[in-house]
This record gives sequence, C-alpha cells and structure tokens, in this order.
Amino acid sequence: MILKYVWDPFVRIFHWSLVVAISVAFYTHASEWEKLIHVRAGYVAGALLIARIVWGLLATGYANFDSFPLNPIHAVKHLYRVLQGQARHYIGHNPTGSLVIYAMLAIGLTAVGSGWLVYNEGWLIDQPELLQKIHHYSTWGWLILVAIHVSGVLVESILHRDNLIWAMITGCKRVCKIEDRKLKQNIKQN
Repeated sequence: MILKYVWDPFVRIFHWSLVVAISVAFYTHASEWEKLIHVRAGYVAGALLIARIVWGLLATGYANFDSFPLNPIHAVKHLYRVLQGQARHYIGHNPTGSLVIYAMLAIGLTAVGSGWLVYNEGWLIDQPELLQKIHHYSTWGWLILVAIHVSGVLVESILHRDNLIWAMITGCKRVCKIEDRKLKQNIKQN
C-alpha cells in the first residue's frame, strides 16, 4: 500500500474551519442573545467559501477544480456503481463527491449572502420575509448536503477500506493496487 499526499494544508484547514463555523452558526441560530456570534460565524463561513473558490481556481493538484470537474452524468453513474458495491477508487474527489462539493459551495454562498442581507435589513432588497425564507431554506439545504457528504465519506471509507476522515486530517490518502501499478510505472519512467 502506498500513501499519497492529496490534501494540502489550505484545504484541510479550510475544511475543518468550515465545520466549526457552520456548527457554531447552527448552534446559535435561534438565540437572540447569541445573534452576534451567529452572524460572525456566518461571516467566517462566507470568507472561507470565497477563499476556497479562489484556491480552487489557483491551486495545483487535487485542490484545483479541474481535478474534479462538475459532471452530473458521471456523478449518477458513480453513485449507481457505489450502490452495486463496484465503484472505482479515486485519489481525489469522485464524481458524486464533486457534485456535492459544488452544491455545498453554491448553497453555502446563498446561505451566507442571504444571511448577510437579512442581518443588514435587506440593504438594497426590500423583501425581508423572502430573504428570511431564502436564508432559512438554504441553510437547512446546506445541512442536508453536509449530511450527504458525511454519509458519502463513510460509505467510500468502508467500500474502499480507506479512512477518508483521517486523510482530511493528515493530507495523505491510500492509493489502491491498480493505481499502485500506475504510480510505480510512472516512477520507473521518470
């Protein structure tokens, strides 16, 4: 078995910081006493999302968006193979994971943006009820996507005998036997 360095420090720090920011925002969302904490957690989440998008455009390797393109057809095919227990092992994001990641980025920005508008009393949009509904449903949609993401991580970890949670802590991920051969061939050629 070969371990491959996959997730750079920025991606790992972003990931776990976003987990904390979302957790704090959800925990404090219903309290008037903790409204400022909720708002600040939302701002942190928004800043993290924007930073991740910039990093996804500028970074190299598995952090770059080019390494996990948005392809709903491949995502559905991959999900079908997962359900059959025959899914291919990916070093970076698999196609279904990619779809969920892009959805989490989009709905996360919607949640943060609508929350910012609600907190700032609509700013240029004089529809407070609509903004509150958008914020409410987008944050719960974000939570659902997070649950799907965590479920996918657990299923893939079991299916491929690869601890993906540990990989997001250490940055290293196991390379499967087929990829081992390809990696060894590339090493010999270079």
